[in-house]
Order: sequence, then structure tokens, then C-alpha cells
Amino acid sequence: MKLENRAHAQFEDYSNLRILFFFDPDEKHREEVEHWSEDSLRCVVADNARFHLSYKLRHEWADENVFLYLPEERPANWSDESLADLWVANRELRIDEVGEFMEEYQLPADKRDLVQRYYDGELEDDDRKQFLSQILQPGSFGEKALQRGLAAYYAKEIFEEVEFRSVPQEPQLLAVLIIGATRRSAFEEYRETCEELGLSDFLGRRLSNQFELDTTALSREAVETAANTMKYNLLVRPVDTVRSEDHYRKLRIQSTLVLNQLESLKAAWEESGALQKDPEETLDAVASGIDETHLLEVYGPDTTFGYLTPTLRRRRLTQALDTLEQKPSQTKTSVEDLRDSDGRLGQAAHVVWHMASFYQVLRGYPSMDFGELHSFVDAYSDELYRADTHYRKAVGDYRLLEEAGAAPDALRETYERFLHHYHTRYVQPLNTAWQEALEADPQAVGALPISGQGQFYDEYLADEDQKTAVIVSDALRFEVAQQLSDRMLQADARKQTTVEPMSAALPSVTSTGKAHLLPHDTITFDGDTPQIGGHSTAGTRNRSQILQEARSASACARTYEDVKGLSQSEGRDLFKDYPLIYIFHDHIDAIGDQRKTETETIPAVEETVRDLQQLVRTLNNWNVYQVLLVADHGFLYMENDPPPAMQESFPDAEKTVLRCNRSIVAEQTFGDDGYRFPLRAVSDVDADLEVRVPKAVNRYRLQGAGKRYAHGGASLQEMLVPMLKVNKAREDKAKKVDVRLLSEDRVIRSGFLKVQILQTEAVSSTRQARTVHVGLYEGKELISKENTLTLSSTAEEASERAQSLKLTLGQSSNDVNFCHLRVYDEEDHDKLNPIIEQRYSIERLIEQDF
Repeated sequence: MKLENRAHAQFEDYSNLRILFFFDPDEKHREEVEHWSEDSLRCVVADNARFHLSYKLRHEWADENVFLYLPEERPANWSDESLADLWVANRELRIDEVGEFMEEYQLPADKRDLVQRYYDGELEDDDRKQFLSQILQPGSFGEKALQRGLAAYYAKEIFEEVEFRSVPQEPQLLAVLIIGATRRSAFEEYRETCEELGLSDFLGRRLSNQFELDTTALSREAVETAANTMKYNLLVRPVDTVRSEDHYRKLRIQSTLVLNQLESLKAAWEESGALQKDPEETLDAVASGIDETHLLEVYGPDTTFGYLTPTLRRRRLTQALDTLEQKPSQTKTSVEDLRDSDGRLGQAAHVVWHMASFYQVLRGYPSMDFGELHSFVDAYSDELYRADTHYRKAVGDYRLLEEAGAAPDALRETYERFLHHYHTRYVQPLNTAWQEALEADPQAVGALPISGQGQFYDEYLADEDQKTAVIVSDALRFEVAQQLSDRMLQADARKQTTVEPMSAALPSVTSTGKAHLLPHDTITFDGDTPQIGGHSTAGTRNRSQILQEARSASACARTYEDVKGLSQSEGRDLFKDYPLIYIFHDHIDAIGDQRKTETETIPAVEETVRDLQQLVRTLNNWNVYQVLLVADHGFLYMENDPPPAMQESFPDAEKTVLRCNRSIVAEQTFGDDGYRFPLRAVSDVDADLEVRVPKAVNRYRLQGAGKRYAHGGASLQEMLVPMLKVNKAREDKAKKVDVRLLSEDRVIRSGFLKVQILQTEAVSSTRQARTVHVGLYEGKELISKENTLTLSSTAEEASERAQSLKLTLGQSSNDVNFCHLRVYDEEDHDKLNPIIEQRYSIERLIEQDF
């Protein structure tokens, strides 16, 4: 209540009152007096001229009600005071702030001493009251709760990494002590504040109880010991027998209850958005007394520790590099859980995982020569394309490390070797064998068991009456379309996708590829520009004309920029007028084809995938439920500049029609280098011309052209283009993927259980993703934290669809000997039908004598 309101109430209650004395030795209410606004009361601030003040009170203000503010202690002896008789004749305002505080929060009377102890400077402060509001309640207020609240309040005030907005639970408060110990000066300031407030004993005892310390003092040394204890016990918890060589064995905690509390503390710390330093980073800094390399020496490199410290993560990553080429599957397993790490370690783990995946693909193919053309196509479209995907992903992730200046030296050496192997073990031998087979029988391209680019319109669109969008994305090579398909299946259960390979026409350049995707009987050249029926195939106006002549004006061509800004109603109206629309998208090629920007090809691919995924979603919202995504050509990309040996001069030629860094089209070319194809055999162009491409994946020297990004040639990466068909059903038709428990051990030791959950099928057009909840139950009671898993992998390899998780028993499990692991689908809200239910026995630790 405001001071002037209190004064006014006194004059209302006591009609004979004329002067209300108010003593304020600490001047807590000085500001209120200076801003006095109660007109019915004269507010007077007493000074040392007491006789003058006495005269005014008795004569000048005799007819007024006066509030007399005295910024001093109440006199113990009034005999010498000139205002004594006035004080006796009137009243003094005395404020029971503690009583009013207890009344405001309805606190029980037996808590008055506690409130009195902490009121001045703490509970009287509005900011503190707001922070402590959840414990300032009759059922919650008590000494320990208040001490916890004040300790948390000052933690957020002193430690930069703490952002509490309300009183946390005890585990987070203990975590704060360890975080605070990372900065000596801040910790000392916090300790002194707690000492002044009488909080040190409370915090010291809580620390001692949790970590079984020999002291109850609150000190940085005690916190360091606690951190060492926590780090050590979390690390060796899965170890059944502590060895005598272990220097830290005396820190081993035997109580399962205390160990569970440590696990709960770590989990609460990780989940708290108010703690800006994670436990692993903090323990690595504060618990420097625990050397993980010593534990590795004692228990062996294959030991499973309770968690991976930064040191153990770095060690595991280094070990993974040693097995990368010879045991790629083992390497992937080793770094799988490192990929979730923050910072450079997680980024490095992604690089290693993709490099290992590349080597794993190659291990299935002792030779890159598959003989028949169709065998090359089958091998590439079934699995080999993944080698290009993993190369692209590894390069993209490594770049992020390099840009941050954080690539470890050991990884840099392995990465350079990987870049070399991509060409020497994969791209060059594969395409040398493929192009030799193609040159030997170019007519066989037409006999391949896949569609040619020139057949696209007749096979997929000529008889189609459903509203259809054809997205022609420049340089969307086969492996990128597979990634796009996976993304769409993961994002929308109603999407149904198929990706089929098509053979692109040669030369694999933009103008030729786009012409072949339009309706035509034959294609001719006007200079270097393809024509259909006398119309140029360049530009959307010409392409619209070609489409409309084939479909009685019910089709048109647009650019991506034309349609991406349309509203829903505008988009729907467009497809009412034109049930078939070709949408031309150009981002990968626009970036890669420019020498200045070719190094940005890899990020351009990721941007293209996002663009196209959003475009398909938009088209579906326009009630276009069939979308075909195709490409004019693919591309080759290498992260390093090609060496001189990969660069060739153009062959001598007569009447050249077209030249690019991967091909030349002319009436005749001379010399024996590279590969030569009759144009009629590898395209629908009606002309007596030949296409010449350089050896393997070499580039022609072309002034102004880039070297890393290339297309126009006859490599599989350039010629094998996708036909990605996307249909959206009006309701979910695909079944959810199934789930299986892989782990076979049926005993829970050391208070937690590590299990592997397998997604038994890849997400596809017939199998949709699912989300599940996993926990340990005793009867119907959950006795562990519940984990949520999203099962949305599109990986063909089963090991890549397995997920590991750790379930820690809570305090409610202390007297439980058996429990059940249960897995529920997220849609089973009442948890009535577990997908998996497995019984486990719980083994307790036995006290050991060291």
C-alpha cells in the first residue's frame, strides 16, 4: 500500500487526528514523500529547525491535517523534544511490512521469523518477489525453498551463463555451482553473497549430500571435487568391475539412488534452457582431475563409457579415421552418435560419416566396368549414385569446418585423400568404361530399358488429362532428385514418389536437353539453337507455342520466377486455363556454369532441393496433385581444380556448331583422343553431325569457362537424368514403418539401459514415417524419462535406420526388481497398445571394498 494511502486511512479512522508522525531512519520512503500527491494532507519533511517547525504546526497549519515525515530514528527520550506534546496528542504511523507481506501472500503465522530474517533487502524487493512468486505460496513456502530461490536469484545475477526466470529445481541449482566454478572471480563473488545471506551452509550441505563429499563447506575446491565425482561416476557407470589400476576408484559411488540422481542432474541440466553451458563442456573444464585417457588405458578402447566427453569424442573421431577406407561400416557406427555433437566435432563427424558411406558404396563393386550399357545404368541408378551424394555432402560439411578454421589436421589429410579417391577409384574408371562401351555401340542407347529424354512427352504426357505440372530444373542430376524424393516422403505421408532414370541427349547441354523434353517429331539446329517445327526452343514464349500446337492451346510454359509469387487463387486460375504447365527452374546451372560462382555449386544444390520441395507443396495447394520433375542434363563437379592432365585441347573440326568444356558438335572432328558419337544416334536431332567428348571426365580448355563444374559430355553423372513423379493422395494410404528392438540383453545394470530401436523399412511411397515414445514401466507407472524417436529414414541399409537411446531409471524405481520397456505410437494417446513390450530385470550394485 502506498504511503499516502496509509496516511489518508489514519485520518479517516481517527477524526480528531491532526498530525501524523512517521519516522523513516533508512529513508526507504523518501521517494514517495518527494512525489506526494494527496491534496487533503499537507506533507511536511522535518528538518533541524524544530522550534520553527513547532510554531508552524501550532499556528500557521493549525487548521490543516499534516503528515510529518521525519527521516531519523524515533527518540528514545522525548523530554528534550520540542514536538513531544504534539506527538503525545496525535498519532504515529508504524508500518508492519512483514505482517503485510505475509498477509499479501497468505503465509502461515509460524513463518513470520523466516520472513523477518529475509525481508529487509530481499523479500521487500519487487524484482525478488516476482522471481520467487512460485514459492511465495502457503503450501510451498519454507526455509529450504526460500534459500533455494534466493541462491538461484543471485546465480542469475552473477553468472553470465545462467538465465533463470523463476525458481529452479535443486538439480539445476547444483549444476549452477559447477558452471560458476568455470570463472573463479564470479564464483568468489557468488560465495561471498551466499555467505552474507546465510545460504552457504544450505548449498554446502546439498552439494555434500549429492556428491558424497567429506566437507559441507561451500568452496570452489568442494565444487571441483563434486565435478570430478560426477564426471567419473557418469563415465564408469556401465563398467561392472572397477579395476585396481584405476587411480580414481575411490570416487566411485555405490548407491544406485545417488547414481540415479547424478543422471537426473545431468538430464535436467541438458534440458534446461536457462543454463547456457552444457554439462559435457563444463565438466571438461572444471573436472580436470579426471583424465579420460587414463580410463581408456585401464579399461581399453572398446569400453562403453556412460557418456562421451569432448576428449573421448575427439579420440573416437581420430580412431574412426584409421578404419575409414578398410572398414567403412565400422567407421559409420563409431561416429554415428558424434554427429549430434555441437560445434566442430559434430561437423567433423558428418564429414567422416559421408566419406565412410562413399567407401562403403565402392566396396560393393570390385570393378567399375559393368560390360553392357544396361548394366552400367542399373548399377548407377540402383546404388552407385549414392557415391556422388556422399561426396557432395562430405565436401559441403568440410567447407563449413574450413570456413570456421576448425578442420583438424588428421581429418584434413584424410579428406584430401578422399577427394583424390573420388576421381581415381570412382568417377574416372566408371566413366572411362561406360563411354568406351557407349562409343562401341551408340545405337544401343535407344535399346536401354529406360526412357530417352526425347520420349518424355509421348510416354508421360501425350495422353494425360489430369492437371499436371512439369518442373524442368536445370542440372538436377539423378542423385539430387533422389534426395529431393526422400525429403518429400519424410515431410508428407500423403506424398507418393517414384524416381526413374532417363538418358539425356548428347550433347548434354541446356538447349539440347530442354528441346528434347518438349513435344516433337524431330529437332533441327538453327546455328547452335535447337528448333521444333520451325520454332526456336529458347524462351518460355517459344516453348508455350510448341506446347500449344501439340495440345490445342491447353498448355503453356512459365519460369519459376513467374509462378513462385502467385497467390493461391491466381495459381488455381492458371491451371484452370492450362491443365499442363512446364515450369523452368534454373539455379544449379546458373551458379555452376559461371566461373566466378562455380565453387558455390554444392550450396546451390541444397537451395534447389528446398526450392523444389516448396514449389511442389505450393502446386499441391493449387490442387495440382501430379508433378513431374525432370532435368535437361546432369553435371560433374570436383572440389579441387582439375590437374593439367585432365585438360585437353579441342580437336580440329570442320563446321563447328557448338563448343563447351565437355563437348564439341561439328560436321567432322579429327584425331583419336576422347570419344566420338553420331549425333543422330544419341539425340533426336536430324543433322549429319557428330558429338565429340574428351577422355574419361576430362575438360576441354575453353577460355572463360569454369573447370570444377562441367556438363555437356557423356558421363553417367551428365547423361543419366531423373524423372521424378510426385503424386499426392487426398488421404494417407501408406502404412507406417514397423519397429523392432535390436538389443538382446534383458538386464538393467547400473541404473540405466541402452537400447537400439530399428525402423524395419525405409520410408517410401508405401511406408510412411512414424513417431514413437519409449520408456520403462513398472505396471502402468513410468519409472524412467520418456524418450521420443522420429522414424523417418529413407536409407536402404538397415544399420542406418537404427537409433540408440539411453533410458535412466528414476527414483521411483528404487524398490523395483522388474520392469517393462514399452514403445507406443504417438497417436496411442492412452497408451493402450504397445508396439514393443519387453520385460527386464533390474540388477543392483553391490558394495565393494577398495
